[in-house]
Amino acid sequence: MFNLSLFSEMLLAANNYFQGAFACLGAGIAMIAGMGQGIGQGSAAGDAAAAVGRQPEAFGKILVTMIVGQAVAETTGIYSLIIAFMLIGKAV
Repeated sequence: MFNLSLFSEMLLAANNYFQGAFACLGAGIAMIAGMGQGIGQGSAAGDAAAAVGRQPEAFGKILVTMIVGQAVAETTGIYSLIIAFMLIGKAV
């Protein structure tokens, strides 16, 4: 005879398992945003160093512009880290 309560418990356990697995997968995908952010910040720092090499008297303006640009670029990494933490919290 078919036991409906046992079947529903099995479905609930499988649902919880897959929900946690997909939450961890989503957290990993969210952290991929850190790669693009790192490449962008490295490119900005390299371009700023080249600009200072060409025009040393503009060091202050170049530094401020680079720092502001990198702070804006850093927000994507912070947002993806927060999303990853939220998803890992759901997985546990």
